[in-house]
Amino acid sequence: MAASVSIWSDPSVDWTATPLCLLRSTWDYHERYAEFMAWLDRVAAVTVVRNDPAMVRWSAHKSYLRDLAERGVPVVPTRWLRQGESHTLDEVTSAVGWRDVVIKPARGAAASDVLLVRGLGSGRDAGQAHLDRLLAANDVLVQPYLQSVADQGERALVFFESRFSHAVRKKPFDTKLSIDAGSPRVDVSEEEIAVARAAIDAAPGKPLYARVDLLHDDTGRPRVNEVELIEPALYLSAHAPARVAFADAVERELAAIAS
Repeated sequence: MAASVSIWSDPSVDWTATPLCLLRSTWDYHERYAEFMAWLDRVAAVTVVRNDPAMVRWSAHKSYLRDLAERGVPVVPTRWLRQGESHTLDEVTSAVGWRDVVIKPARGAAASDVLLVRGLGSGRDAGQAHLDRLLAANDVLVQPYLQSVADQGERALVFFESRFSHAVRKKPFDTKLSIDAGSPRVDVSEEEIAVARAAIDAAPGKPLYARVDLLHDDTGRPRVNEVELIEPALYLSAHAPARVAFADAVERELAAIAS
């Protein structure tokens, strides 16, 4: 069966002509969220979309980290701030004793609008301005900066049909959008795989593909930082067998659709 690449926002595309729409690089969806979700509903009405729209909606807002925590999955500690609220950064961080923090929107991709604020120096004013700007338009997460970002790096674990494929060490705060981003493959522990799989199992459905990004806390325990079910880079060039595994997963999906 032939495959083709189409842009989700191209009005000339006939989505009824394909049995399967595979979301892969919709990296502007968070900037056009309402438009993207309306498109997703229209396309899902005429063909099969993977990952499933319910999982896409769940993954599109990082409040899923709260869902994971409630299910006992270890996640990066997070303060949750609602759009339109007014908060001082000192108030948010002093209550939990965090000095270096990461501020990020609840909807975003590729470290877009993510800011690291260190200590209590002049960068604090820039951090407050960033927080104010984000809260005007978004729900916001504030998290502690974990030293493992520099020491061990963020580990991105890739799964196909909930089966672990490979992992890479991501570049910290990398805003470059690419298929592989030059991140090296790394070995991960059974504990890391188990934590990532627990996060996937908590999603509303079984994803065809998934990437779970982990950080280690100060005790060395792996914690979920993100669950990517919409448009993750899968780092296929870092692990050649992954290309076959992904293609096989897609073929099985097509066979299931046809049966």
